[in-house]
Amino acid sequence: MKLVRRMLSHNRLRQARKRLMTDPSPTAYAALAREHAWDGESEEALRVCGEGLIAYPGNPELQRLAERTRRANREDRLGELKRELREAPRPAIYSEMCSVLLETDQTMRAEECAQAWLSAHPGPEATLMLARVFVARFLSDRGRDAGQRAFDLLSECEQQLDRDPRPWKLRLELASAIGAWTEARRVASQLLELDPGDPVLEGRFRKLSALQEGAPSISKALRDVERTGKLVGDDQRHSRGDSAKRDVRPLLQSLAAETGVNAVVYLRGSTGLVQGPKGATAERSARAMRKIVKTGRTTARRLGLGQVSSISLEGNFGSIAVVSGEMDAGAIWCSGKLPRSREQALMNLAGVEADTDEVQS
Repeated sequence: MKLVRRMLSHNRLRQARKRLMTDPSPTAYAALAREHAWDGESEEALRVCGEGLIAYPGNPELQRLAERTRRANREDRLGELKRELREAPRPAIYSEMCSVLLETDQTMRAEECAQAWLSAHPGPEATLMLARVFVARFLSDRGRDAGQRAFDLLSECEQQLDRDPRPWKLRLELASAIGAWTEARRVASQLLELDPGDPVLEGRFRKLSALQEGAPSISKALRDVERTGKLVGDDQRHSRGDSAKRDVRPLLQSLAAETGVNAVVYLRGSTGLVQGPKGATAERSARAMRKIVKTGRTTARRLGLGQVSSISLEGNFGSIAVVSGEMDAGAIWCSGKLPRSREQALMNLAGVEADTDEVQS
């Protein structure tokens, strides 16, 4: 049977290669990559995806396939690392496992792994990894406690790792992300002592020198980030996606037309699109939904729960459901319980780059 399977697999690969030769389309590249992936040849699948993305830059099908393959590789490697930790735990295995978990945004599991490493093999490398975890956690959920813990751990690393630039670079990244420019300038100065003459660092130092006047302290900057949920540059990163905007109004209108739906709201920044209520009632609905989103995000950060993805309220008024993306949110108020289909539609609203040039009530 194994021989038959190998022969069938070889035949499928040969046919997929022929199709790619005669029709070098994104679909043909994806088909060949899938054949390699099904055969367990993940590196070859990634190579084919890469070749296809050179020919068709930004193709979503090839990008998704490459990411799925990389994710499967990481999951396989995590399984191997778990077995090695059970059999012969050692710092190199802890380090790789923490790094893979951070790559897959599993910060809670990465924190557990780093804590286990620090308990089993105390030392500066374990402390630095735990600091990396808390930096990633803070950048993800914007919680003040995680940010302060990251700064404290980095201070320990700076004392333990003499003239090692790694903790200082992490501190510079963190201080710059929260807008603590005076601290960022101090760290850049320290890095220049470790690597004098670096033109990139020198340019950054000059830029930070111009920003430091009136800059907040670390503690105030962390409080501001927790309160607003925004890091330095979030607005610019969001605006760079404007070319990919799409109109969410048809989805809002179709939801609002369903039986039992009282209001549907899309929120992005200070903009709110409302379907259902009219005039002043529409404005009140948008303000109320925005307040729910803001309060939910702030409460979650203060409790260390991470980013809020959804909020549900039920009462004699019916049901209110909010699905929140990083910058956008969709909300619906309807009579009775919220059907699964409407919840899925809200997920399509949250996080989209929507065309909101005009506020529609």
